[in-house]
Amino acid sequence: MNDLIIRLTLGGYRRFGRLIYPFMGPFLALRARRGKEDRARRYERYGYPSTERPDGPLVWFHAASVGESMAVLALIERVHALGVNAVMTTGTVTSAKVVAKRLPRGAFHQYVPLDLEQAVDRFLDHWQPDLAVFTESEIWPTCIERL
Repeated sequence: MNDLIIRLTLGGYRRFGRLIYPFMGPFLALRARRGKEDRARRYERYGYPSTERPDGPLVWFHAASVGESMAVLALIERVHALGVNAVMTTGTVTSAKVVAKRLPRGAFHQYVPLDLEQAVDRFLDHWQPDLAVFTESEIWPTCIERL
């Protein structure tokens, strides 16, 4: 019974995502006008990459806030020092600015994709993370399911 409830809930969530997908462009444009999205990098929210994926193993780190970003940077530095590539996603303009100043050279920042099938699939198809690390509070159903 629990499995059925979970499948029905996730199915409804995905269907709702397909319904709202066409409206995300205007929504993100409005957020950009208000300074809550990076106008030049809005395409990343649809899962389009900001750079090529480097060869070798890659760990995807996601941090929702500036505080979470700061907390995970030390781990990224250690992983990167071992020769493992890292891509870090955040969801806010402020956290992106903070991360850009502190990420080790050769590690990448990208805005987290919208939790919509098309965006998540595009992001995962490009980055193909070997491991995903989510900090604290943000767990996105479509993203977790696709991993």
